[in-house]
Amino acid sequence: MKITNSLLFTLLCLPLFTMAQQNTYSPYSSFGIGEFQNQGFALNTDLGGIGIALRSHNQLNLSNPASTSALSLTSFEVGVRGASLFLKDANLQQETFTSSMAYLSLGFPIAKGVGLSAGLLPYSFKGYRLSESSVWTDESDTLNTHIDYIGSGGLSRVFFNIGAELFEGFSIGATTNVLFGTLKERRDLWSDEPDFINRRDESLYTVKDFSFDAGVQYQTTIADKQLIFGATYSPQANLNASNKGGIYTYNIVNNFEYVRDTVSIDATKSNGLVLPKAFGAGLSLAKEDFWFVSGEFEFKEWSKLSLFGSPDANLQNATQFKVGAWFIPNKKDVHNYWKNIQYRMGVNYNTGSLAITELSQDATQENLHDLSLSLGFGLPLKRSNAIANIGVQLGKRGTIENNLVEEKYIKFHLAFTFNDKWFTKRKID
Repeated sequence: MKITNSLLFTLLCLPLFTMAQQNTYSPYSSFGIGEFQNQGFALNTDLGGIGIALRSHNQLNLSNPASTSALSLTSFEVGVRGASLFLKDANLQQETFTSSMAYLSLGFPIAKGVGLSAGLLPYSFKGYRLSESSVWTDESDTLNTHIDYIGSGGLSRVFFNIGAELFEGFSIGATTNVLFGTLKERRDLWSDEPDFINRRDESLYTVKDFSFDAGVQYQTTIADKQLIFGATYSPQANLNASNKGGIYTYNIVNNFEYVRDTVSIDATKSNGLVLPKAFGAGLSLAKEDFWFVSGEFEFKEWSKLSLFGSPDANLQNATQFKVGAWFIPNKKDVHNYWKNIQYRMGVNYNTGSLAITELSQDATQENLHDLSLSLGFGLPLKRSNAIANIGVQLGKRGTIENNLVEEKYIKFHLAFTFNDKWFTKRKID
């Protein structure tokens, strides 16, 4: 693979730099383990998130480990993401921009019909600051109090895939995941009154443990077209987690905090984080190197998610419905580059894992649906086996009704796929 030093340095360092930034400003990241991140690669995202019934010999697909068996080339893929988020409630509007690592991944065939892949990508992010104010009065005095809820941090995922074709057309695959990271939550009760004793509750949840996924695919030929059925399953995962934090009382004098008393919290549980089970199925039809269309659904039992034995009453089970397609006008036309491009599009509808009416712990429920449209391009780079993947996703989640926040977003991604043949003995005439 011919990659310039400057390009490789940029691709490797930019994701590491963006990991240090705040990666979400969504108030909805205050629930559960935060805002769940897209677990697909550029091709999956451009196709509306589909991938359960997707197979490619030169592009990686994380949505179904069975697809790894289709690899005929070694593929290295790296990408970054950016997102513009437009928040709106009944009274205010806010615009934010974030950037983050999309993923790093490497996959290769180790035998005919057997492939391996591994990589790193974000799993969830927390990034919010919510405030409540109250006024307490009696016959002679008035007291203004404030409560701030602040969250940050996130979880990351390292994965290892193996896929194998057991017999013609039928493949199975398995994924081992390592989830790790720290979620930080803070609650401040304070007042401007000098005699008021302020209180802070702080928790740092650290996770580092394994989970597993499995998938199958069956491919058959109808006339000159490929029909593929796929299915995936992720069992419930009980992960080790630790909770370190404390309860503080403090005063504020001349804008400085002075701690009065401290109570420490330090706990570890073997099932400190319970991730819910999930399953999905998809069907696709394609004509090789010309077009591809697919539809799928995915179900996740988010209502079973719990952190240190505390399920979140605002979480509910969610189902996603996805449709995606791509086409290449004429891959063999060497004179017209635009006819060599892979044009991609997709639609994703998520019934939503949150059911709330306002951003508080005692809220009654209203479903927060998420609808998005994706467009993208697979741009072949001349004189190489590399592909530049560029895409945009437009979507909306939430509503301004019932004191909630409406989120409209524009997400961008840029990724490069580098392909080469490894483990092939060179022949010299």
